[in-house]
Amino acid sequence: MTSNGAYSNSAEFTLVLFDLRMPGAVESFQRERWAWAEAGEVEMLDENHPMLIVQPGSARRLSP
Repeated sequence: MTSNGAYSNSAEFTLVLFDLRMPGAVESFQRERWAWAEAGEVEMLDENHPMLIVQPGSARRLSP
């Protein structure tokens, strides 16, 4: 898999793949995206599969 080039080759990242066709996946994706805020990036593999890319050790917001 090749990224869009925005990620360093020397850093480690955690990849979380979501299948938005599954029940509850949209809400889960939105919750995780909010929780990681600036520490996470999203790449769309296709219209139903966003991938959340998070750098380990990054701060995470707690759910409201």
